[in-house]
Parts: sequence; C-alpha cells; structure tokens
Amino acid sequence: MKIAKFILPFLCLMTIACREVPSIDVGSSTQDESLQEKMIGANRLIAQSEEQQIASYVSRRGWQMQRTADGVRVMETSCPLSADRVEYADTVVTVYNVEALNGKQIYRNVADTLTVGRRRPTRGFDSALLLLHYGGTARVIVPSEQAYGVVGDGGNIGSRMVLVYEIEKIKML
Repeated sequence: MKIAKFILPFLCLMTIACREVPSIDVGSSTQDESLQEKMIGANRLIAQSEEQQIASYVSRRGWQMQRTADGVRVMETSCPLSADRVEYADTVVTVYNVEALNGKQIYRNVADTLTVGRRRPTRGFDSALLLLHYGGTARVIVPSEQAYGVVGDGGNIGSRMVLVYEIEKIKML
C-alpha cells in the first residue's frame, strides 16, 4: 500500500518529463549576423575613441610612455640602478593610487600583495608589473578592456573607465 502511494506520482512525473519541448524561432541568422556586425562596429568606435583620449592625456602631460601590445601604457618614474625586474609568479607588495582620465581620484594609498600573472587587480596592471623594477615607481594607464570593462568594480570604478595608476612602491615579498 505504501509503495502504491509513490508509484502513481512517479508515473505522472515520468509522463510529463517525456513530452517533447517545442522549439522557439528567435529570428533569422541574417538578422543575428547584422546585429553582431553592428555591435562589433560600435565596440571598435568605442575602443578608437578611448585610444584617442589616452593619447591626448599622455601628450598633455608630456609623458614618454611605453605602449604594450594590449594597449597598456607604462612609464617608470624612478628605478634603483641595481634593481631586479619583476618576473612572472613573483609575489610583490605594491602601494598605488588610482584615478580616472578626468583626474577624479578613485582610490588612494592602496597596499596590495599579489602574485604576478594572476591578473590582479586587473589584467592591465598585472601585465605592466612585468615591465617594472623592484624599488621603483611608475605610472601606468590601463584601457577599460584591460581594467574592469563594461561592469566596473562594483564600487568606485564605473563602466568602461580608463584607469591611471601611480605606483609608489614595488617591493619583493
């Protein structure tokens, strides 16, 4: 009797689960391709505009910055003569400030211990560390796609923000 109480609901569930799910046509593939092309075009325009803003920012300040393949700009402002270069998988202690291209201070005196190569705090900051020396100071400009992208950091960094890091200290741990 107890088994019969469970068999009937089980059979009902099996019958419902075996039904075929109807397919939903969401549009033709040509519409999808056209929308995708428009999105790619819009993203290209945004990236070009951001690149021009960064170049203008650097030019106004007269900074001589090295541009990496991913668009990050790096300039060591001081470096001890016998300093070793930061290497992949090194654990380092950094102290830095972060501001937006418009000069708005975002974070001040952030002390961070991180392992180089783990993309912290951002991919762009992490890749810039590989161009720097221990004991030095530097300026780093990170395009939004190498920073927090479209979503921001959930705090003070908004969508598509280019970040300017002023690194005050790089020390080996």
